[in-house]
Amino acid sequence: MRVAIVGTDLCALDRRGGGLERVVLRWAAHLAATEEVVLVSFIPGGRPLEPGPGDPDAVTVGRLADLGPALRAIAPDVVSLHNRPHWSRHCPEHTRVAVTFHNFAPAWKVPASAWPSLVAGTRPLTLSAVSGALAREVSSRMAVPSTRVAVTPPSIDPAFIDAPGSDRGPVVLAPNRLLRKKGVQDLLAVARRPEFAGVEFVFVDLISPWLAPTAEHRALRAAVDSVPNATLVPPAGSPAELARWYASCGVVACPVRRPEGLGLVALEAQACRAPLVTTDMGGLREATFPPNRCIPPKSPRVLADALSEALADPGSREEARRRVLERHSSVASGQQFLRCVTEAVP
Repeated sequence: MRVAIVGTDLCALDRRGGGLERVVLRWAAHLAATEEVVLVSFIPGGRPLEPGPGDPDAVTVGRLADLGPALRAIAPDVVSLHNRPHWSRHCPEHTRVAVTFHNFAPAWKVPASAWPSLVAGTRPLTLSAVSGALAREVSSRMAVPSTRVAVTPPSIDPAFIDAPGSDRGPVVLAPNRLLRKKGVQDLLAVARRPEFAGVEFVFVDLISPWLAPTAEHRALRAAVDSVPNATLVPPAGSPAELARWYASCGVVACPVRRPEGLGLVALEAQACRAPLVTTDMGGLREATFPPNRCIPPKSPRVLADALSEALADPGSREEARRRVLERHSSVASGQQFLRCVTEAVP
């Protein structure tokens, strides 16, 4: 079976990509062990992709108009699309299409009026999502039975599975992108409380997929700089370095203000046995395992109490780690992705 796996127009399918891109690359590597896989990646100008060790063959396109010709040249049995269901119209006429959703509807770039028509045409689409919450969103938006949307849990990088243990310090780590929707300002409000004066709040200056900071990024950088016990650090240079951050912090915080498809940061942190606090939006509840806390969003007092509790008594996180590895290892996740792709083949 020949499978063309298509990235989005936001970030190239390489090791420098974001969470979605790295998940897709791990799925591609799993499929490549038994199937013929070709990556189709969007890069401005269509310059060649810089492959990593063991990456499948790849072609690049610079514009959406180039996608159809590229796929016809590949002649795949199945096209795997991600967050872009409407791109099915660019796929060869008799090719089956599997669409995997990683984020909620605003990230699909599809007008609401077009959602039902995407699955009402003659081309059958195989649908999956990275969490049950997101699968229900897809089912509702596209007006299809819930049984038509499979759940395909994403994998985490093996570096988080193999992270060594470490002594934990009084540090609240916020490793998500530097955006308001990730709860940066909520954490800064907690950091200003007197009881957190001896706790360091560490934010990552991660602006991907933007290449230059926006007005929002600049405002948040200034906000972090204005709080004495808050620090802004450059992104980790590798998954292994990020794993060391997880392993040595007092608690990882994901107080998002908008629904998450699932929450890779939450999974990575728990794989490293880090205490975790998340907010109950989208798939984050499914990505948060006891004794870690999943709290109501936009509740500063509850957030402060949950962070204090985790810092004071981190306890054992082995059960949370076990549940992450059981569902989100490269093998377990890859096998489910393969099933979804295989189901698209008659």
